[in-house]
Amino acid sequence: MHTIISKNKQKYTDPNISRRRKSSLIFFTWAGWSLDFFDLILYSFLLVAIQTEFDLSNAQVALVYSASLAITAVGGIILGFVGDKFGRKPAIIVSVLIFTIGTLLSGIASGLFSLLIFRLITGFGIGGEWSAGHTLINESLPAGERARASAIIQSGAPVGFALAALVGGFITPIIGWRNSFFLAAVPSLILIIAMYFWLEESPQYLIFKAESQDIQSEQDLYIPRGVGYIREVTNRAVGNLKTIRRELGLGSMLSLFGMIAYWIVFSWAPKFLGELGLSPHQIGYWMLISQAGAFIGYISFGFIADYTGRIKVTFASYALVFAVGIIIFTSSTGGHDTSILPLIGIFITGLGTGFFSGYGPIYSKLFPIKVRNTSASFCFNSGRLGAFVAPILVAQLAVYFGFAFAMSLASIFAIILAGWVFLIPISEWSETKYKRRKEVKPIAIKIK
Repeated sequence: MHTIISKNKQKYTDPNISRRRKSSLIFFTWAGWSLDFFDLILYSFLLVAIQTEFDLSNAQVALVYSASLAITAVGGIILGFVGDKFGRKPAIIVSVLIFTIGTLLSGIASGLFSLLIFRLITGFGIGGEWSAGHTLINESLPAGERARASAIIQSGAPVGFALAALVGGFITPIIGWRNSFFLAAVPSLILIIAMYFWLEESPQYLIFKAESQDIQSEQDLYIPRGVGYIREVTNRAVGNLKTIRRELGLGSMLSLFGMIAYWIVFSWAPKFLGELGLSPHQIGYWMLISQAGAFIGYISFGFIADYTGRIKVTFASYALVFAVGIIIFTSSTGGHDTSILPLIGIFITGLGTGFFSGYGPIYSKLFPIKVRNTSASFCFNSGRLGAFVAPILVAQLAVYFGFAFAMSLASIFAIILAGWVFLIPISEWSETKYKRRKEVKPIAIKIK
């Protein structure tokens, strides 16, 4: 055990290896999250074509969307166990593989039922990728670089969204919605192969596992096989989670408010713009504008949080920016105005989604390493589970009040989110900022 630990500690602290590993880790986790979001959001751009071919109502297509969001919670918890038991790398690869299979199968759907099943498979795989990627990064990089690295990874969301807008707005009219699903699966398959050969495991996790195995061998612990093994591992994981129930509850609600606010807007935004008379190309252009703002928001969040050291204040500020953007966007489009003001609104809305960059650093500070992946996955995907009401809520309210009013409710949840983050029991100051504030000059002591 000591040889393994020494080797991994050296690997973790070697600055030359760290620079190479840093770039590799950030790229793979960023790519995984980009394609994760690409496959999830693509349905928004294809739902009109799917709705027409299968003769589905708004409520039915909303059901498929909501179900795929809800199942991410199940996938996140189960794949979270995989990440804590077998490693962050296997969890990421399995997650990407599952949602890639779901995306491929979505292209051969023959009706509402089969489409629902295939999107459930996609959502299950999507549920495990986020937490494993962020946990891997936060366990591999120095403390002063984690917020920025998490922000870079989170910037994969607008990139994935932009890819979905490009495919849905410009390529789908040419190749059709089925081939669009097939096309979306190709980069994921390539990424799986690359990660298998070149993605490295978290050094903290390797050290933790080596120490755990040594303790188990010394105590001669009995570990059952087969189904009994799975039951024992699950019971231990659940037992560990029971000790942090308060943290899990607060973290899950933090995710829930953010997820509902986000999906109220972006699950129906392409459909809403289409009803305003915009063509698929124009819808794609508008969505690209929103994701340009989101990319800036995700990246800037990390630098601001690292510079100020105040993760909660930064998180709340971006949530409030999101609320302001929604109000501008929905109020100006309520009169079917598609001029510059609603474009500014949707850009600001995208900018405000930068608060998502704060989830990774917050959860990493909130939970201990032995259940960090499971806990982060549970909280983040519990929010997705609760957010299944968002597409359905918008579909129902739009019947009576219109899409603009229904989508404007996102601002209320964003404001609640801005206040809720201050209930999270973590230090407001980041580790590096705190050290800089407390730093004192060394005192020279003369020894006679």
